[in-house]
Amino acid sequence: MKRKANSELIFQALICMALSVLFVFALISGKASNYIHPRLFGFLWFAAAFLFLIGAVMLRYSKTPKHNARPLKNMILVIPILTAVLIPVGAVQSQAISFGISAGSTRSSSAAAQSPASSAPDKGTVIPDTTTSKDDIGIEASSPSSSVPGEDKNGVVTVTDEQFASWYQDINENMKKYEGKTLKMKGQVFRMNTFGASEFVPARYAMVCCAADLQPCGVLCRSSAASQYQDGEWLWVTGEIKIENYQGQTMPVCYVTKIEKAEKAKQDYIYFTY
Repeated sequence: MKRKANSELIFQALICMALSVLFVFALISGKASNYIHPRLFGFLWFAAAFLFLIGAVMLRYSKTPKHNARPLKNMILVIPILTAVLIPVGAVQSQAISFGISAGSTRSSSAAAQSPASSAPDKGTVIPDTTTSKDDIGIEASSPSSSVPGEDKNGVVTVTDEQFASWYQDINENMKKYEGKTLKMKGQVFRMNTFGASEFVPARYAMVCCAADLQPCGVLCRSSAASQYQDGEWLWVTGEIKIENYQGQTMPVCYVTKIEKAEKAKQDYIYFTY
């Protein structure tokens, strides 16, 4: 009599292999950077290989029949696969993230516009150290390698997408260096309820570890034309930097002289290492 295969083990093996393929696809396509920091990609490659190996071993033993096998009891394991395929991660909505000073930070934030009534210290812009160190999972990492932008022949400091992270660290640590300078930067329009009608931030969203810790980073801007632009809209903003006290924090403020529509950055997020 022909022996019946273990359908439950086969189903579990296919789930492991499907997750492995999903991880590899996310890594090759670059979509993994929407979920985790690139410095963690090595772990994801390891997980993909290990899951595929587990699936192969399970298939090998699936010829051994199991009494009362119930493959459908593992259907809950299909949920993360369907979620990743049917609801892919996208750029965050500006209303979904708070804005201010990160926990433990002793430096001023460029765009910290937290309400004085707010006492949550762990919400806001991440300002990592610039020295080489090991992070909380033991991976050695250093600050972004992109150089800090300098002035062009017209005296304008233009921040490119690749320079945004290193520039953002620099302007927070060396505010006086930028005082009186004309700055040109690109980002998505971000607002908080505490902002005035003329205030907004052309922000980029920074990832330190994974999508759960995304925080908006940018310089507070003031413009009479601010209301003409929608939250999440990509803009090039040019203006003069002044150092001011805003809601109890010393920070750079950009007085806008020019606003232009901009193309979306190739990378949705910027990545800090610390």
